[in-house]
Amino acid sequence: MTSIDNNEIFEQYYQTEYDFNTASLTLNEIAEIKRLAREKRVDYASAPMGTGVFNLIQRQSQEIRFELVSFESEKIDGMLYIPTSGQERAYIILNSNKPLVNQVFTAAHEFYHYIKDYQVFKERPYICDFSILKDVNEKKACRFAAELLFPEEALKREINDYCRRLNIKEVKTLDFAQIASFIIVMTVKYQMPLKAVIYRLAEEKYIGNVKEYIENYDFIKKVLQEIKIFDKQVSELYSTDNNFIIPYSMTYQDMEKAFSTGNASKEEILRDAEILSLDMNIVNDFVSREDEVSDDEMDDEELFSIINAKRG
Repeated sequence: MTSIDNNEIFEQYYQTEYDFNTASLTLNEIAEIKRLAREKRVDYASAPMGTGVFNLIQRQSQEIRFELVSFESEKIDGMLYIPTSGQERAYIILNSNKPLVNQVFTAAHEFYHYIKDYQVFKERPYICDFSILKDVNEKKACRFAAELLFPEEALKREINDYCRRLNIKEVKTLDFAQIASFIIVMTVKYQMPLKAVIYRLAEEKYIGNVKEYIENYDFIKKVLQEIKIFDKQVSELYSTDNNFIIPYSMTYQDMEKAFSTGNASKEEILRDAEILSLDMNIVNDFVSREDEVSDDEMDDEELFSIINAKRG
């Protein structure tokens, strides 16, 4: 197996700034993504999911483990990692230095890659030429994440309710301030990136000039962070704390089991642990037990030799 360093892996797998603009997808591609998102979020119907995405993914795909890793590079949002040894496992690795709202979207994004691109990762572990996925497949993954977190039916209901409250009959008559206010409320309610909400409105044809809102993104975000009524929710969304997943616990158990059953060698376990940026002290603790057993066996052999020698 080819040995490569962590930087090379991250360059292949990590998600950088997402391209939320999925306008280049075909109608058939979008229809299939919508169908898949509806299928996966069936328990939620059109209700907000947000941080519930972590639990949903693990309930639907028990092979998936989440990992929180503190990446030094700010470019990295997350990655999907498939080990080459041990049980059938997949790891969605999230950058713990990123805000929770980013981690929510990243989890949904990588879930799409797990569903659709798993075999690519499995057949070509580590270096799977991720560059071939960075065009249409990345756009598909982003559209899936957006549809999973904020489905068409929910957006339609929210828009209709909003217009009704404002006594406005046509969405197209909403001005910039009214649309911006709607975007802010939806960002908090559906717990997804503000820019992704902007593009959801464009994708479903509720706004025409998306460029105007993207150019004013920083302004809208600033307003979002200053609204007192949303202070608690916004603080949580833009904090890096993620209390919705338990980091590492299952991963260590999986690795220890793979090692103890002989499905993975010590070298493979240590390599995978390094790639996942795990606590090497914990990993070394259980892989070193074999060495201790081997030492005991050697001591036993020496004892047997002494006994046999004494017996003549």
